[in-house]
Amino acid sequence: MSRFDKFLAGWSFRGSTPEYAAGDVIEVMVTGVEGDTAVARIGDSTLRIEGAPDDALNTRVLVAVETWDGTEHRGTGTYRETVGKSAF
Repeated sequence: MSRFDKFLAGWSFRGSTPEYAAGDVIEVMVTGVEGDTAVARIGDSTLRIEGAPDDALNTRVLVAVETWDGTEHRGTGTYRETVGKSAF
């Protein structure tokens, strides 16, 4: 193994289009609202969050993924709980 290989060992690139499965519980930042539904943008993907409280904008929440379309990079989830506020 070369020094360069040793230096890069364990490195990987993070994509801007994550993959989720129904049932995954993830922590996301609520970045917007579409109508009455909270929305989290994760990279280039969008997750609509059903059941989020009215004051969820700019908070970190736990969401149970209900549906995920990997080709469109969109999905829906159900609000579980608020876990924090924005640091901004």
